[in-house]
Amino acid sequence: MIYTDLTPRLTAHFLKTLEAKGFDPYAVRDTLKSPAEVYPSGSHPGQWRVTGNGVCIVGKPEGEHFTCITIYADRIVTACRPDQLNTPEGRRFAREGRRS
Repeated sequence: MIYTDLTPRLTAHFLKTLEAKGFDPYAVRDTLKSPAEVYPSGSHPGQWRVTGNGVCIVGKPEGEHFTCITIYADRIVTACRPDQLNTPEGRRFAREGRRS
């Protein structure tokens, strides 16, 4: 995996989101150490998703680091934010969600 030999680096946004959403820091640590799944982001080239323990960590390999950009609950679908509706993916998701 591209991710396993990299040292995690947490951005201010990541830490703010971690706290705001009340994720367990130990679950996050364990996910970074031993992820259930690591796969490339389909919507943001160069970014990867690291999942496990109910969280999805979005990050990007940079040199010897894996910069953790944001975090969200894994496999929980939420409504699109207004800024996400400005992307083709967000508009498509919103349309498909209305049909379900």
